[in-house]
Amino acid sequence: MRDEKLIMSNLIRERQERRPIILEGISQDLKHSEIATQLGVNRWVVLNDLKIMNYNKDPELKKAQRTQELIRANKPSEASMRKERFLNMTGMTFQEKSFRNMIDFNKHDLLKILNSKNQHDAIMSLPKNIRKTLKNNGIITGRWHKCEITLKTLEYLFL
Repeated sequence: MRDEKLIMSNLIRERQERRPIILEGISQDLKHSEIATQLGVNRWVVLNDLKIMNYNKDPELKKAQRTQELIRANKPSEASMRKERFLNMTGMTFQEKSFRNMIDFNKHDLLKILNSKNQHDAIMSLPKNIRKTLKNNGIITGRWHKCEITLKTLEYLFL
């Protein structure tokens, strides 16, 4: 019984020693694994301590999380950085590049549709997966009884 109390007090003391480092790491927007590396413990120890702090409604944890949110709000997201990098490399957005690739890949089918008398029937004769892909990329319209090639596609095809 006495040993159990001693172990529990050691665990609580260790948790109290880790607490300020964890709070500082969160307020600096560090990942849990980075905080664990600073402490020299497993990542799950940090996560468990955070869970306990959250359960106890630690006011300093809330303050650290607010600071973390401010840092994240001012920092550009990884996705926007990737989009900007792609735009700088190619001179067009990812959506434009996908649109052009889809038109180039399906050019044979699109020319067949354009040469047909009825665009709707020609589009409906295509396999369903191709129709879905063309519709999702904005190459054809998907109106109920009037499927046709979009103006944007026509402009790209004839430029």
